[in-house]
Amino acid sequence: MSKNFIIVGAQRSGTTYLYQLLDEHPEICMNKPFGPEPKYFLNKSLEEVNIASYENIFFNSCDSCSVKGEKSTSYYENEDSARLIASSMPHAQIIFCLRNPGHRALSNYFFSVNSRLETRSIKEVFVENKDAPCLKNHTVSVSPFNYLGRGEYINHIEMYLKHFPRDKIKVIILEELVGSMTHIQDVFSFLGVRTDFSPEGYRKVVNQSIQDQKVPEEISLFLSSYYKKSIASLETILMRDLSIWR
Repeated sequence: MSKNFIIVGAQRSGTTYLYQLLDEHPEICMNKPFGPEPKYFLNKSLEEVNIASYENIFFNSCDSCSVKGEKSTSYYENEDSARLIASSMPHAQIIFCLRNPGHRALSNYFFSVNSRLETRSIKEVFVENKDAPCLKNHTVSVSPFNYLGRGEYINHIEMYLKHFPRDKIKVIILEELVGSMTHIQDVFSFLGVRTDFSPEGYRKVVNQSIQDQKVPEEISLFLSSYYKKSIASLETILMRDLSIWR
């Protein structure tokens, strides 16, 4: 019987990079196709969930793999999804991949700009708090404009801790993960697969936002101040130093 895990987020924090590293491992099978993300546990009732069907749809070529993984970042801020995963796959492992929250917010903003969803200037978003544009001609699973709230990681981790035991949740820091076989092997160990495997793409980050303008210093200072308390709370719950983000 295979084990299951889900990378739930956060968006713009290296989850695609992590997906590709894990998909290279011979004992791990990641959801196919890669995009769009499965989002199988989004907006469903428990009665609508069929794990056999889920695995047949997204893992139909994974008979030889002992571990199956999904990446769907829409689950990150949806407690109904967390509850549904816990109810239907109680032994599933949950992975968070996080990065400097200020950098994440800016990457999220530029990704929305590049996707032609965001029309506000960076100052209108982070300083003036101007109302977000209308999305009536676009279909999205979560708001693309939750730039600040999505980076308050403590809230989302605590939400998942209500439904999963702590030893089933792994929090990865992107800045530590990139190019570090030690940290990559730590993820392999968490998933219970061989730790002596070296992914070919571990030095190459993918799916980066295109940033075609300089970020004003006042925005950087605002974001640094905004996340100071949240980072401190995260350090407490994770019992680890996050000075890498300061």
